[in-house]
Amino acid sequence: MRNKKRLWVSIAVISVVLALGVGATLAYFVATRTAASNRFQVGTLDLNVDSNGQVNEPFVIENLGDNANISGTKTWTVKNTGSLPGRLLVRLQNLQNQENGCANDQEKTAEPNCDDPNKEGDLGGVITANVSLDGTDVVSSTLATANQSKIGNDWNALAPVILQPNEQRTVTVHWATAETGYGNEIQGDSLSYDLNVRLIQLINGPTPANQ
Repeated sequence: MRNKKRLWVSIAVISVVLALGVGATLAYFVATRTAASNRFQVGTLDLNVDSNGQVNEPFVIENLGDNANISGTKTWTVKNTGSLPGRLLVRLQNLQNQENGCANDQEKTAEPNCDDPNKEGDLGGVITANVSLDGTDVVSSTLATANQSKIGNDWNALAPVILQPNEQRTVTVHWATAETGYGNEIQGDSLSYDLNVRLIQLINGPTPANQ
């Protein structure tokens, strides 16, 4: 009889413990909020390069030296048309100096090997190009082919030029050589290059190469 009483007491104790356990499990408050419609959207980085209403307009100068002084200027307006800020970089690319053979006897006298098809032209070596930002000169170099990377490298060393969305700046290239800076060796020579303007997304890493 005692064993039965103990059994019933044990069952009763277990039942109370289970009841307390269930009660403890359910006895807390819950507040829930759902952040719905989550998405990732990539911003944009784009730019417009404009000169006198013409986008990406090149310049072609012919008959250089007709007034002895070789000089000129060209200005572009650069605008960040994207939604992200970007770092403005400027560099020269595809710089080529062409000899174009011997233009006449005067060039042949000044430069006996002007008819060498592998000879590089001399024009770029006597012209200095200055690049300005908003009217202030910031980098310069001669336009000799060997110096193609100088403007880009020097620009890269400047304090970063940051364009915010819809912000615009002006980039000007002006070039010159004095009438005493060249002779018959540049007759008939020509040069060409691309002015490359880029916006680079701001990052916490190494500065992109600007060569």
